[in-house]
Amino acid sequence: MKIGITYLYTILSYGYPPTIEGDFNALADIEKMGFRYLEMEALGSEHFERVWNHRNEFTSRLKAHGIHVHNFCAVDKELVSLDKPTRHAALERFKRTAELAAFLGSETLHLASYAPDVEYLGQRPYELGEDYVMPGKISLRIPDSFNWERVWEALVESSRRAVEIAKEWGRIVIMEPRVGEIICSVDSMLRLINDVSMDNFKANFDTGHFSAQRVNVPLALMKLEGKFANIHISDNNPVNADHLPVGDGIIDWLEFFRILKRMEYTGYLGIDINGDVNSLQAGLMRSENYIKDIMKKLDIAVE
Repeated sequence: MKIGITYLYTILSYGYPPTIEGDFNALADIEKMGFRYLEMEALGSEHFERVWNHRNEFTSRLKAHGIHVHNFCAVDKELVSLDKPTRHAALERFKRTAELAAFLGSETLHLASYAPDVEYLGQRPYELGEDYVMPGKISLRIPDSFNWERVWEALVESSRRAVEIAKEWGRIVIMEPRVGEIICSVDSMLRLINDVSMDNFKANFDTGHFSAQRVNVPLALMKLEGKFANIHISDNNPVNADHLPVGDGIIDWLEFFRILKRMEYTGYLGIDINGDVNSLQAGLMRSENYIKDIMKKLDIAVE
């Protein structure tokens, strides 16, 4: 297995979204911490254009820092808009996302399902332009016009088209279940995989988000066997959705990695913790050491 770091480090350290200088500073930080694998994101259209326009410099800096981008996500909530022209325009933009991911050498493209279009009384989960916080209590009101089937059909259509686009580049698309979004649970993820029904569409397994919903994480792993192509790894205490350093929560990591070994999983583990920026690097490195200690006990090869 390959231990890497997610883009959450860049977001928490350099902004949501960061500047290009922040992106480049994060690469230097990641090298100093000893990580070689990174998940990158483009957060909204303006940040995407900055990444696109600096893509040659990104590849040069990635090479200089010895970092491989294995997963790429362009955040665009219009991909699941209920307005068909808006959704189709976003899918046209996704063609450039796939091209940029291929240019960076990423094996997978990352999707989110986004929060459904209802009335939020507080902060909308993961809203760009606001402080990045893990959703706790989500208060909302359902409009009388809300129709869940329309939401689901838009997500299925959009996911299927994104997967078709990615297939042209020989890439896998992964969807991340997240607290507060359309796809938030193991079972909603399984339903979406079934409805999209394409072999290059899989889950991004997220331990923190599953635990936050009081799901037994090793059992969730079994339910998604053969249907995930990347792992976000963080610990959690299910009083909230905080992504804690590995070992600081309730997840049974010995059983988790024992199952991964039995599955012969050799892919990526992206450490995905939040927290105070001053303690973030220490938490990431402590998580890496905790993971490596368990892998040593189980005789699992690790990079």
